[in-house]
Amino acid sequence: MPDNELPGFLIIGLIFVVADGQILYRGARRYLNGPDGREGGGSVAWMMVTVFHLAAIGVLALLAVVAPDWSGSTAAFVGRLGVFLLLMAVAHVLTLAVLARRRQDHVVESRYRERELDQPDVAEQPTVTPVPGQEGRAPRVSPDIGHQGPYRA
Repeated sequence: MPDNELPGFLIIGLIFVVADGQILYRGARRYLNGPDGREGGGSVAWMMVTVFHLAAIGVLALLAVVAPDWSGSTAAFVGRLGVFLLLMAVAHVLTLAVLARRRQDHVVESRYRERELDQPDVAEQPTVTPVPGQEGRAPRVSPDIGHQGPYRA
């Protein structure tokens, strides 16, 4: 890439990366907070967007230095920018997939907690039906009919 194309390519690429990162961050923060408005989605969104920025800037830097014969004309510049945008779109989709997985994990976890809260405590329920007049979780064993005593081996 000639010296006059390199700064232009890097500046245009950085503008795209920062703009897409901001779109991802704002959308991910709202998406992870969910309809209940819980807090805590912002830090995960920031972490995901930071990884996106690092990956996209790395791809931008690699495209700026690889294939030096791919430069010298406007068509080559636009082609290199197009390849960068396609790779950035792939990174965007991967980031959205990770965010969707994170949200799904949260939904499953919250529904599991709700179900646990709705069920009565197992310790309060008897394991067997107690003998009339006997209360509690572990009723006494009735004597063995055959040998007139507790169970023997």
